Amino acid sequence: MSSPPTTLPGPSEFRIGSREGAAATGAGAEKPGPSPAGQGARARKRAETRERIFETALREFREVGFAAAQIDRIAKAAGVARGTFYFHFPGKDDVLLELARRINARVARRVAVLGESGSTLHELLLRVNDACMDEHSRVGETGLLGELLSLYVRRPHDVRDPTHNLPMLSDELAVHLRAAADRGELQSSLSIDQIAIVFMTSLFGVYTRIPPGENLRIACEALIELLVKGLRPVG
Repeated sequence: MSSPPTTLPGPSEFRIGSREGAAATGAGAEKPGPSPAGQGARARKRAETRERIFETALREFREVGFAAAQIDRIAKAAGVARGTFYFHFPGKDDVLLELARRINARVARRVAVLGESGSTLHELLLRVNDACMDEHSRVGETGLLGELLSLYVRRPHDVRDPTHNLPMLSDELAVHLRAAADRGELQSSLSIDQIAIVFMTSLFGVYTRIPPGENLRIACEALIELLVKGLRPVG
């Protein structure tokens, strides 16, 4: 975006041909831009507003359900105009995408640390499931979890962080699956990236079918056992 036109001084302010007049009317003369401190304050305010809208929207989703949630009501409760909501989130789906990215990043960081412990493939996948189940509990409301998981079906590519600043669970998992393959723990006609996707998709599918509790953990561990056996080299 170009800078606004510079206002030239009137004849009473500078004499034509004077050094001051030449400086004021010379090419490239512009008004000073906002200070770094001012830019930082505005960025912090935008981030605070975005966070307030995000938390308010999640509360609305939990109270009335995702389908019944209204953007007007969310904006009012957050103390912003409707347009401000759309400035930060193009729609309700995008609030869930933000939540999905945050969850993805938290689990990915835990998986990165787990990989440094020298765990076997079976142990690694169990720990991945533990991290996912912790996030499952944090989301809390089953209906919201179902909406969240459906994003991976409806908008799989949008779940990735567009800023590329957040670690991705599938990428971290692929790193450790590759290490397991190098150790001779797995063998498959599928690529490592495909194995990571199959595992996470299957795991999330279990989460959508079984309520939180011990039965969910048992089902997830059975899935992991089945996957590990299927990937084990023959002979």
